[in-house]
Amino acid sequence: MRTVLLLLAGLLAALPVLAQFPGQPLPGQLPDSRHPGRVWESERRTAALFAQAAAKGLGDPEPNQLLYDVTSYDLDLDVDLDAEMLTGTVSVGAVVVGQPIDQLVLDLLRTMTCDAVRVAGQPAVFDHPLDLLTIDLDRVYQPGEHVRVAVDYHGDPATGGDAFGWSYAQSQKLVWSLSEPYGARSWWPCKDLNDDKADSLDVRVVIDQPYVVASNGVLVSEESAAGRTTFHWRSRYPIATYLVSITGYPYARFTDTYVGLDGGTLPIENFVVPAYEQDARAGYGQVPAMITAFREGFGEYPFMDEKYGHAHFTWGGGMEHQTCTSMIYWFHGQNIIAHELAHQWWGDLVTCADFHHIWLNEGFATWSEAYWHEQHEGWAAYMDELRDNKYTGGGTIYVENPDDFSTIFDLDLTYNKASWVVHMLRGVMGDAGFFAGLQLYRERFAYASATTEDLQAVMEEVSGRDLTAFFQQWIYGEGYPRYRFAYTLTPQPGSTRIDLRIEQLQTAGPFVMPVRLRLYLSDGSQQDLVVENTRRDQYFILDGPAGVVAAFLDPDEWILRTVVQGAPTDAPPAAATVALAAYPNPFNPRTTLRLTLPVADRARVEIFDSRGRLVRRLLDGALLAGVHEVVWEGRDDEGRALPSGMYLARLTAAGAVTTRALGLVK
Repeated sequence: MRTVLLLLAGLLAALPVLAQFPGQPLPGQLPDSRHPGRVWESERRTAALFAQAAAKGLGDPEPNQLLYDVTSYDLDLDVDLDAEMLTGTVSVGAVVVGQPIDQLVLDLLRTMTCDAVRVAGQPAVFDHPLDLLTIDLDRVYQPGEHVRVAVDYHGDPATGGDAFGWSYAQSQKLVWSLSEPYGARSWWPCKDLNDDKADSLDVRVVIDQPYVVASNGVLVSEESAAGRTTFHWRSRYPIATYLVSITGYPYARFTDTYVGLDGGTLPIENFVVPAYEQDARAGYGQVPAMITAFREGFGEYPFMDEKYGHAHFTWGGGMEHQTCTSMIYWFHGQNIIAHELAHQWWGDLVTCADFHHIWLNEGFATWSEAYWHEQHEGWAAYMDELRDNKYTGGGTIYVENPDDFSTIFDLDLTYNKASWVVHMLRGVMGDAGFFAGLQLYRERFAYASATTEDLQAVMEEVSGRDLTAFFQQWIYGEGYPRYRFAYTLTPQPGSTRIDLRIEQLQTAGPFVMPVRLRLYLSDGSQQDLVVENTRRDQYFILDGPAGVVAAFLDPDEWILRTVVQGAPTDAPPAAATVALAAYPNPFNPRTTLRLTLPVADRARVEIFDSRGRLVRRLLDGALLAGVHEVVWEGRDDEGRALPSGMYLARLTAAGAVTTRALGLVK
């Protein structure tokens, strides 16, 4: 999404003025001091748009807008650079859904003047109060029928906010758009909602020579006459309104190529300020390698029939306009390039349904910066990036008020903490499950929109885990776990008994998470166990290998947390009388699990496969103190026989969790 360099606090308020100074980077703009060279995304908005947000929920549809789906947009624009005026005709195609309609309502700010409207080619009556354009249709349209309206309008879009601007680069005027979150309506009439993507888009722009216009999709034609040039761009992939863009400048143009999985080629078209072409060539030269890296985890680049590329503009960062990222002309760091490229999958292909769920765009794109470093440089570089993103303050990642732009684009929550959510989900599911989940998420919501609940459902389907607690605590909740752990080691014949205590010291919570425990053995080797931490104060009895000499909690930082180690005496022997044994083991076709409980309590016995998926719940109910037995016949909850392999039996009772490895041999 929009990437803007962090400003000194005193200069932030002056940014709209500074943006008009020609030729040089904006004074006071600095990379994040924690990570030199990193460009962070942020936002800036005028008082006018804040006032509109206060008066009306900008992300909320008008009732009429729920009764039709947009099928196409055709923008025919004339850019007057001297007068700083935009004159246009926008044709909107739609299909009626739900119930009959005799009006069609579009979003268009009052700062733009509507001159005329036509329905099915004939003049129509319209009303333009506030920021809505209400069009009387020529008749009643029934569900399933198609309607087309055309709107003639003009004005200076810059007066309606900062989604469209007239700035300077190297002393020459540069025209640009940046519509996220609700700015498309400030420069063209549309249904400005993320969950209604148009199936096709045509953008025609007339501008003075020698200006070049960059936009979405494929350049169909470029025709000059009488000192002006008409550029016609076309996209046939579904697109959200905030991802539609134009930029105009006397650009230098250069092209690179990416070779796809099937051998097809994708042009990478770059439109750059000539004075910065050399820097741009070096920075953008990384893109083919980045697409190759991302396709390994995300699937093929989603817009192979069109292009990818960049167009310089004067904002201090970048914006992931579909197939043509807008990028600050004087900075080409690899993180910002990777971030905006990743948005082509996470934001453009699959778009957050509304800005409550903007983390689905920004958290994934920020995490993708780290993933690029992992693919390019290795795991240590991946973790270095994530550590730079750590945020342990307050606030929810879910945007409670999407009319407050500062919370939509909150660096700490929407970007940094959200990137850790993606990382933690990877840790919970394991690489095989996580990337399979991304593939299904892409397939199910490609060229459409999604919510947090949609992602959760997909990841649960793939993993077989109930992820309700995960998403509730990390997306809708606040804080992070502060673990204190303690353990005692008791050598056994051929094994080590580990009595483990995990406490969560934070105010919020408890956080329900699988937590890795790394065992360090006397021969120098290591072995990991995973415990399901579900309580604020929880005891575990674990059966470890022989020769365990030490242990550490979450050694690879799969959780956004802090960890302190207590003394062995902090691991009390109260759980010592909770025991789980199995005989025979290995077994075929059945084994008996023997449970020992020190007190009467609810007991739960579950079987997990080697991937950590729950396959059978054998017991979940109240038991008296003493010894109990339950038989497992090597079948799942559906009664299907399971294959040979290693399984894990887990007993949860009396405030403790104990496990036993089982071998099914056929």
